[in-house]
Amino acid sequence: MHLDRLVRSRLGRRISVLRRGSLVRRIPVWTALVLMAALLGAAAPATASAATPTGSAAAALATANVGKTAGSCANTPTTNSLGGTQFETSCSGGGSGGPEYWCADFAMWVWANSGFSTVGLDAGAVSFQTYGQRNGTQHTATSYLPQVGDAVEYGSTKDSAIHHVGIVTAVHADGSVTTANGDWNGDPSTTTMAAWAVSSSVVSVTLPAGQTAVGSEPSTVDPADGYVIAGYTTPVAAGSNPYTPSQVCGTGFNVVDSHNLGGAQVYLLYSSTTGQNCVTTLVTNPTTQAALNATLAVQGGASAKDPGNYTYYAGPVKLAAPGVCVQWGGSYQGVSWTSPWSHCG
Repeated sequence: MHLDRLVRSRLGRRISVLRRGSLVRRIPVWTALVLMAALLGAAAPATASAATPTGSAAAALATANVGKTAGSCANTPTTNSLGGTQFETSCSGGGSGGPEYWCADFAMWVWANSGFSTVGLDAGAVSFQTYGQRNGTQHTATSYLPQVGDAVEYGSTKDSAIHHVGIVTAVHADGSVTTANGDWNGDPSTTTMAAWAVSSSVVSVTLPAGQTAVGSEPSTVDPADGYVIAGYTTPVAAGSNPYTPSQVCGTGFNVVDSHNLGGAQVYLLYSSTTGQNCVTTLVTNPTTQAALNATLAVQGGASAKDPGNYTYYAGPVKLAAPGVCVQWGGSYQGVSWTSPWSHCG
């Protein structure tokens, strides 16, 4: 194991007032007429809501990535089940932008792509404990029975820190619990964070019956580390943003990757029909306008961005890039992130 570091409307070209709660920027004449009719009482189409996230969906996504490594930086490079080249910042969040301990990256990626809020989470395993405390979903009673989709946090008999986090993927009739753990089983001879990160992978570990309660030291978790179950955290649904990435980008676009920005999530989507990539940054819990951006660049070609003060999302920015690498990213309230060149297929 390791010690973890402490109502978009498509009327005409763009109508930002319906999309983001900001001022109208460019409205063709015929669009203005349609908009006026709507304001005078014409019924607006209902906005579809994202499906309610479930722990079973998170468990299925975590399980689908068992055997995957940190990503393109690993000794054995892999892409995750959504086509991404890393889990959050598993390959780029460490010293000098290199690999980092990524168990929390993996757990956060699973929750984010299963529809759960990840506000307040980061690459430190302890952030899952504070997330649970803040949201009232932290379970430390020895009587608590873990649920699929929960995060399980491990402390140690050697200190008071939280060192590891995994995702509960199954609760069995005999009382045992299966978990998926990012950044597990790295090279034991390594002495640096980066060396461990590139040699580890997502591993399924079953906690034996009678060893799943808070305070237990599961025998299937390396006894040398003295790992103790410190608590379980149940994820909470993402906020009231009425839009989904696919709604923003349009019919035929599917999410292939995402990255957490704290209070927002930036998504990369692709349409196999048109060969276009699309990027949008969605606010997790929209309340008022915030500084947002969505960026996209095609290697050796065009680039696009959409900075501004928006309520729900920035973008979509779309560029054709069949068979070409892209660089994508976004920002929220001063927090910015840009991917390396990736998704080249």
